[in-house]
Amino acid sequence: MPGLGALTLNAAVLRNYALTLHAALADKGIYAGTLTIGGLIERGDIHQLLTANPEQFGQIPTLNPDDIAETAWQLTVSRNRAEEVFNALT
Repeated sequence: MPGLGALTLNAAVLRNYALTLHAALADKGIYAGTLTIGGLIERGDIHQLLTANPEQFGQIPTLNPDDIAETAWQLTVSRNRAEEVFNALT
């Protein structure tokens, strides 16, 4: 997605920062983590717009927001890992 290319550097910096914070602060009881969402999230405004016209946009792989929310919750509660990735293409 060429239009999103400019965001990749910022995303990489924020990811690295979260992972570094997690490693540096875990022994102090402070949790930091990152949830990377790579895809179209179902049931939102953008999802409705893109799926309303399949002739124009084709079939777009989607992600379930309930799965994302559950994973975010589990990251927060368990604090056992600093990162989770959702990729609609895999």
